[in-house]
Amino acid sequence: MRGQFPDTRNLRWQELLSQEEIESWVHRQQRPKRLSKELAYAGVYRFVFPEARDGSSAHTPCYVGEAGKISQRLAKHFLLEPDATNKEGELKTLKLRAGWQVRGSIRNSGGSFKLEVLTVEGPVNFGGLTFGPDSIRDPFEDSFLRRMLENWAILASEYVDHVHPLNIPCTPHGR
Repeated sequence: MRGQFPDTRNLRWQELLSQEEIESWVHRQQRPKRLSKELAYAGVYRFVFPEARDGSSAHTPCYVGEAGKISQRLAKHFLLEPDATNKEGELKTLKLRAGWQVRGSIRNSGGSFKLEVLTVEGPVNFGGLTFGPDSIRDPFEDSFLRRMLENWAILASEYVDHVHPLNIPCTPHGR
């Protein structure tokens, strides 16, 4: 990527769930009580997983997503996969559902990851489009702005925060 990244100092990542809540959800399948009440809003979220090493190289994987209701979307990421054996104990052929990389990373991390939500703490200007907390509409309630912020967050994660997004790159005909 060439050129200067847009000035978005008023966009910040904030902890969404505590480490205790995450570990309880991963290990005991106990959904945080505040999930359906306090976190039932639209937004952009990010998982940041522990550093992955392969020989002498390493990277920090992340996943960025957006949702009309973060609480409902997160619940889908934490679902356990169905049992991999049939009644006779033989290994079944499983088809990988969408989101398998995120669910796999959640399981493999043992609950040791960060879960963040994107916040707008002042005016943001994207090429003449200005929005923020004082805007008439919440930028996360507008699905087009939310998608734009998700795409910005994927790029910023890679080029600014230097973490490796697990998001599947969209083709020109994708989402």
